[in-house]
Amino acid sequence: KHDNIIMNTSQFTQSSWARHVS
Repeated sequence: KHDNIIMNTSQFTQSSWARHVS
């Protein structure tokens, strides 16, 4: 099952991206 990995990666990427933008 990759749903968990995708969700985790999406959340992590979003957080990292938000920090980069800020």
